Amino acid sequence: MFYFGADYYPEQWPEARWTEDGRLMAEAGFNIVRLAEFAWATMEPEAGRFDFAWLDRAIALLAERGMKVMLVTTANASPSATAASIAPTIPTTTRPRGAS
Repeated sequence: MFYFGADYYPEQWPEARWTEDGRLMAEAGFNIVRLAEFAWATMEPEAGRFDFAWLDRAIALLAERGMKVMLVTTANASPSATAASIAPTIPTTTRPRGAS
C-alpha cells in the first residue's frame, strides 16, 4: 500500500471545521493523517491533567472516512509550565501569541 496524506492539527481549528477538513482530505485521496505533533499543551492543559477526548473524536472522524492515523511524539512542543519544571533555565512566557 502506498500511503498518501499530510499533517493535520485539529487542535488549531474549531471542532465544527473538522468534518469539512475530513471530507476534503478523503476527496483528495488521503489514506493517512499525522496528528498530535504540537499538541502537548492541548493533551495536558494543566500539569498532570490529561485530556484525550478531542483526539479520540478527531481520530474517529478520520477513520470514518477510511484514513489511518499516525500519532507522533510531542516532545518539541511542551507547555511552558512543563518545560520550566524540567529545565528552569528555559525562558517561558504566558503572553498569548500575537500579543505585544
